[in-house]
Amino acid sequence: MSTSPNIQLGSLDFNEVKNSIIDYLKTQDTLKDYDYAGSAVQVLLDILAYNTMYYGHYSNMIATEMFLDSAQRLESIISLVKPLGYVVPGKTSATAVVVMTSSGHANTSIPRYSRFSGTDADGIPYTFYTTGINYFDGEGSATVTVTEAKHLLKELPLIIDQNTQKSFLLGLDIDIKTVRVEVKNSDTGEWTEWDKVDNIQAGLDNKSKVYWLERSELGFFVVFGGNVGTTENIQVGLQIVPSDEVRVSYIKSNGEEGNNIGNFTALSYPLSDNTTFELSSGGTNEPNIEMIRFFAPKWFAAQDRAITVEDCRALLASSGFVGDAPDPFTKINVWGGETMTPPMYGRVFISINDESSSSVNQQAEVAMSILLEKTCVSILPEFMNPDYFEVILRGMIFWDPLSTPSLGDNVIGLAKKAVLDNFPSRFENIFKLSEISNIVNKSHDSIVSNPSDFSITIRKEVDLNQLLEAKTLYFKHQLLQSSFATSEFIAGGIFDNIPDGQKIRLRTTGTVNNNIQELEGYYYTDGGLLARLSGAGIWNSEEGIVIINPQVAAEPFNVEVVPLNSIFKGNENIVSSAIVELTLESIN
Repeated sequence: MSTSPNIQLGSLDFNEVKNSIIDYLKTQDTLKDYDYAGSAVQVLLDILAYNTMYYGHYSNMIATEMFLDSAQRLESIISLVKPLGYVVPGKTSATAVVVMTSSGHANTSIPRYSRFSGTDADGIPYTFYTTGINYFDGEGSATVTVTEAKHLLKELPLIIDQNTQKSFLLGLDIDIKTVRVEVKNSDTGEWTEWDKVDNIQAGLDNKSKVYWLERSELGFFVVFGGNVGTTENIQVGLQIVPSDEVRVSYIKSNGEEGNNIGNFTALSYPLSDNTTFELSSGGTNEPNIEMIRFFAPKWFAAQDRAITVEDCRALLASSGFVGDAPDPFTKINVWGGETMTPPMYGRVFISINDESSSSVNQQAEVAMSILLEKTCVSILPEFMNPDYFEVILRGMIFWDPLSTPSLGDNVIGLAKKAVLDNFPSRFENIFKLSEISNIVNKSHDSIVSNPSDFSITIRKEVDLNQLLEAKTLYFKHQLLQSSFATSEFIAGGIFDNIPDGQKIRLRTTGTVNNNIQELEGYYYTDGGLLARLSGAGIWNSEEGIVIINPQVAAEPFNVEVVPLNSIFKGNENIVSSAIVELTLESIN
């Protein structure tokens, strides 16, 4: 009489599956006396085990690829986000901001697809184009964004299948942001650009001059309007008829190869004076799956309108405002005015992480135009410049040199790298002593540290140009009352009774009155006497505010403070990055 075996259904390991089959065979009477190590039986057992393992893996893969959160193959991701109306891009071209000045071309236009040339560090040339019409201002200055191009395909005839209302663009190296479709008006003979929309676009009818893009394995379909539904003749988007002429323009990209290109010159538009530029960036060879996972559901939930903060973030992401994968906060932050101190109801704020002021201003204009079009009347979008802070993480780490062949310098290097990898320059960084300790401990098996072994200091640079008027620093945290300190710097014109070029520091002085304390400059004379300079500014540790008076400094300097609760979050427009200072102590 056979007994029921204890079959392990959860294992996909070949040997475990095989042993499970053998254990079962040993429990029944028909083949009870067989030698299961024999060669003939072993072949059969191997086939059964392989078949079980194969179908186990296959079923597991099918289940995994059915859901956006767990799918690994790009083909699965493309299929899963298609019902969300999200078009997965192929290659993406790098872009650069070029500032041109030409006194002889004031108030003139720069045509679309004007050609620029740039070179990389090795002198290899790359071609860039403008994708819109730009203009020189009255002083002969123009700021344009140029897009890298392996090929520019301009005004190609587009053949439309009248049954499916589709046409095909071959190649996954097409930058879909640059696709431009035009249809010729048979009455006027003029070409009209049609708008690219998504699958969740509202308010379309049979007169809407729109088209859609759909990704396939080899390229992208351009899809025009058609009838939907069975009982009613509902048309979404204007159809293309046989007499219509359609043309398309787009850029094929080199992807990542187009990054870090500079030395731009305008080839198709003459410049008499000069051209300045920033290195190109943003080129990618393929879409990032983690970013698609993050943004596609939020973008679908937004339904092409911006009501909530997540709606605004998703709409901006669909227009290219995304960070380094898989982290969206390295590029842009969006927050509601109701979370600010004091609250600003009916406002939504955005900030962009880019240290180039010209690039930020241009990106801000684009982002604001997107939100102004999509937000409701009662919500007013505003842009806030990023505010950059350095977070100094100091600590003592203990290690056991007998447990590892690694040298102390290697251990410290691994710990520093682990911390820096977890805290890149981004919005919404959260620095906690417990998290820092965990990151350091995981960086190497020989390290033992505790949260009490670390400290957090916030550093903010005060620029010389900012001191022509009072400068207010907003740390947006409660600060330790006694923690205020500055680096040494040359005193400014406000202190006219000290030697020229004298270096000073700032510190708090006097009593605290309504959480406010005065700041003074100080230095030591050649005789070692302390010289004090009043009128440097004030600080409020409770509100986390420092005010530096005009002309205090003749050069930039740093202000350092300590958060009261040893926690610092880079909320709102704060962009924070880590500086790691570690020392090593042996426990043996």
